[in-house]
Amino acid sequence: MASSETDQLKVLQLCHDYEGPFQQICHQYNKAFPDAEVTTVYLRGKPDGNVTRITGGDRVIYLEQAEGSLRGIKFSSIFQLARIFRAQRFKLVIAHRYKAIYLAGIMSYLFSRLTIFGVVHEHNVFKRITRSLFVTFWRRNIEIIAVSASVAKDIVTSCPALGKQNRVHVLGHALNPDSELLTRELARQQLDCAGDRFIFGSVGRLIEKKQFDRLLAAFAEADLGEHCLLVVVGKGPRARALQDQAEALGLSGGVVFAGQIDQAMTYFSAFDCFVFPAGDEEAFGVVLLEAMFAGLPILASSAPGPDDVLGDIGLRYQDQNDFVQKLRDVYQLNDDQRQVLGAAAKVRFEENFTIEHFVTKFHALLAETYRPR
Repeated sequence: MASSETDQLKVLQLCHDYEGPFQQICHQYNKAFPDAEVTTVYLRGKPDGNVTRITGGDRVIYLEQAEGSLRGIKFSSIFQLARIFRAQRFKLVIAHRYKAIYLAGIMSYLFSRLTIFGVVHEHNVFKRITRSLFVTFWRRNIEIIAVSASVAKDIVTSCPALGKQNRVHVLGHALNPDSELLTRELARQQLDCAGDRFIFGSVGRLIEKKQFDRLLAAFAEADLGEHCLLVVVGKGPRARALQDQAEALGLSGGVVFAGQIDQAMTYFSAFDCFVFPAGDEEAFGVVLLEAMFAGLPILASSAPGPDDVLGDIGLRYQDQNDFVQKLRDVYQLNDDQRQVLGAAAKVRFEENFTIEHFVTKFHALLAETYRPR
């Protein structure tokens, strides 16, 4: 997007932190600017060489803000960002989540000639009237990117003016695997579940909205026998409660809590089916892309976010009773039937969610909305 070093576009990517999928998300946006100078700033989190490597771009800056400093007006973050802006003279900002969108908006007030793309990753972000007014009237230079159609619908409900101004765009996530899947045998050994048992796998942060409690209850009721195992990969504040729930349900020998695993996607080859229990609160689900890339049959809730990602592939459950029955249905499929489901998932990934597809769609959005100032 630049013809020489003297007029090279300078892009800032501003992100709340690098937890969960955000390293990969920042990576995918960095890949969209091969000819620009891109700086990524993480508001929270200590410097980490591995995070820097995964994020990519020209430089990664860690502001190491404390949690409390990101509440209210956020003066400390404003002062730190202002110093960075004075040094770099950015023209375009990609801001992830509302705190980053807010701070980018403040910077555009202090530093003119700035265009902002605010990426909204959750539902109900603009439900507060102050947030709605901020993006619809005070900072009209912010284009809003919703990660799914359901998020876009939610934004327009909260901010009708954004819809009328054509400032809401849908652009999902992408995946650029930098490691191959482990062999099935090695992945199972590493997860401490070697053998030929049928494995349902699920990966995510152990927080309430991911609804792992619902998965444990359904798995217990499905009662699929000793040859079937559930493996849960991830960490979070609900870890202890979920382990206690599994014990209370009599699942001590049937569930493995594998904890946090770096590059967890490489272990998906251990699974026979990927289960995604999150419901209406889930806006997208990056792990669904990982399951599709791995060519796994997928069982997910029938909710707008997962539906946007999966389209017409995978199996859905409507309620808890249906969840139990769908677990039984998947378990009873033969190998050929599961391979057909997995192959369809892989095709959907390759046709919609590669980095190349994302870059093409993002450049189309830039051509439509970005005007150098």
